[in-house]
Amino acid sequence: MAAATEALPEAVARGRLYCLKPEVDLAFFYDADKRRFLKSGKRYLLELMPLEKFTSFYIACPSLGFACGGQPIGGVIFDGAQAHIAVLPEHHGCWTFLLRPACDWLFKLKPEIKVQLESNNLRAIRFMERNGWKRLDDSCANVLGEVTYLMTQQKTKRWLRGR
Repeated sequence: MAAATEALPEAVARGRLYCLKPEVDLAFFYDADKRRFLKSGKRYLLELMPLEKFTSFYIACPSLGFACGGQPIGGVIFDGAQAHIAVLPEHHGCWTFLLRPACDWLFKLKPEIKVQLESNNLRAIRFMERNGWKRLDDSCANVLGEVTYLMTQQKTKRWLRGR
């Protein structure tokens, strides 16, 4: 499902062009998540949700892709309640300027969005805390070694500056 007809942002970081794409490449997104799950010992999640099941579930969901040099590096999928974000590890720290326009797009879909983070993803947790997003008590996420945050549209000067 296409994200929007307006111009999508792009910028250069570390000499490479990063940009948003109108939709995520689902097979690529799955592969990015697969790497994360295998690294964190969560192979069982891949058995519960093989690529075919993943694709059939998320195909109708709104999404945005993240790209570098024209190649997919991840993206965001919104399933109606939660935002699912995946980015290849080699692009962590470079793609973050895309997060603000991606969040603006998400908040047009819904004013409050849940997002789950792995509890060891300290960079993302600091980002959530810095922006004042509320950490929720979610026992299911806790069992999986994740934390849940409720994201709402930000109007702070810091957010509007893009930092």
